[in-house]
Amino acid sequence: MVNARNTLLLLASLLCALPQAAAAPEITVALAPSITSPVGPGRLVVFLIASEAALGERTVPIDGPFWESEQPLFGVDVPSMKSDAPVAIDDRADSYPGKPSALKPGRYRAQARLVSHCQDSNWKRSAGNLFSDPKDLVIDASGNGSVRLELKHETQPPKREPTEGVEWFEIPSDLLTSFRHEPTRLRAGVVLPLEYDPTRKYAAIYRVPGFGGDDLDATHAARERAESTGAARDLAKETFLIVLNPEGPNGHTLFADSANNGPCSRALTEELIPALEKRFPLVALPSRRILQGHSSGGWSTLWLALTKPDVFGATWSTSPDPVDFRKFQTVNIYDDTNFYSGGTPASDRPSFREFDRATGKQREVMTIRREARQEDVLGPNNTSGQQWDSWFAVFGPRDQAGNPAALFDPVTGTIDPDIASKYRAYDIASLVRADPARYLPLLRQNVHLAVGEADSFYLNEAVALLRADAQRLETSTPELAKPVKAGGSIKIIPGLDHSTIFRSPEVRATPAEMLEYLRTHAPSP
Repeated sequence: MVNARNTLLLLASLLCALPQAAAAPEITVALAPSITSPVGPGRLVVFLIASEAALGERTVPIDGPFWESEQPLFGVDVPSMKSDAPVAIDDRADSYPGKPSALKPGRYRAQARLVSHCQDSNWKRSAGNLFSDPKDLVIDASGNGSVRLELKHETQPPKREPTEGVEWFEIPSDLLTSFRHEPTRLRAGVVLPLEYDPTRKYAAIYRVPGFGGDDLDATHAARERAESTGAARDLAKETFLIVLNPEGPNGHTLFADSANNGPCSRALTEELIPALEKRFPLVALPSRRILQGHSSGGWSTLWLALTKPDVFGATWSTSPDPVDFRKFQTVNIYDDTNFYSGGTPASDRPSFREFDRATGKQREVMTIRREARQEDVLGPNNTSGQQWDSWFAVFGPRDQAGNPAALFDPVTGTIDPDIASKYRAYDIASLVRADPARYLPLLRQNVHLAVGEADSFYLNEAVALLRADAQRLETSTPELAKPVKAGGSIKIIPGLDHSTIFRSPEVRATPAEMLEYLRTHAPSP
């Protein structure tokens, strides 16, 4: 009996010495009673904000991911959700930066969203997606805690409210509907000229918003025009301003025809613009169609000016997405082997920097690894519609599952050289080097390109390569440059970043330059 008791005590002590499974909080997501029908399939994501997070007034978890202070997020695919079957978010979920069981003790604000309808980079602009109210999750020292989130709110598409000086315009797209196998519409916010006279003909400025923008930006543009002075006001009297919607299921389409997004450039030039010119008194000549865009809109307008010179005249493009893929932000996609590592042990490659007022210098805020890994939680297999996934969709092929193929592995950062080689079809600097007879005259005459030397996304580095190539080609092939009246320019402006570039005299001169272009290229009477 004594020996048996000693044996039991020994076993008990050994069991106590074994590593114990870490406790994990119980996070469940359910449909609210008001949602009576099953929903899905979709991507269910839970966002947390730690109580000590340095986010200022940003307290809504589903506004994440937060670049300045990364917060936990967890994602799962759900084939459907029913009111009587809550979904548990546990360590099987895709997670960043760690699994639910790795959450530190403390208080968090938790919120969930279910995206079943994705027609836009902003899930809130697609109808029928669900989200919960925020609730507190308290995790004790043992790792225990629980929260139940109820999906009760449904997103509605934004309304295009009547706005003075703006007409909302949309048409069905046969080209994109055929490609995507679902009804697709093309939209634009048409800002009328100041002192509009419908009996005369006008030129048009086609503006492409940057990432996250859409035709609703026309409301702000109309207000700016109404308050403008000087050359900007003169330009507003002489032109329509047409704000395009560049959005699609994979995010910003860049208005390029692509394997994943479909014939977006063709839909613009063959469907939308003819319909606009039928509806409004616009002069249907390339010299009367000029382009303007910033960031992703800057790349779009540069692409359209170079590939559709029979449709568009000049472009004023600022801070464009990478124009030379030897500097895709900071990565040479052809020669480098890893997107995350720059070959030094100090840190990962950065993807975003900002000016630090305390030190007077720029500081790195986001790395490519962090940004891409969070996108992978929002939408696995390159389906998030966010920045990197949107580039995969525009520049790359489809994978075997029908999704945008990954340029690099989201876990390791390893670059796929076969995919990278296919990006050359959209590498603007590569196209210029390969066919200077076609592109160099267009660059010299029609392209007004400006970027800050301290661009927040390192986009200045690609522009510098493009400018160097253009200068070298002008020297080596002067016969291409001399016959062309040099009206364009490529400027890298010292001391300015992705946003502050608008303060520069070079960018402020845009309205006057546009007026001069329109006067110089006026159609013959």
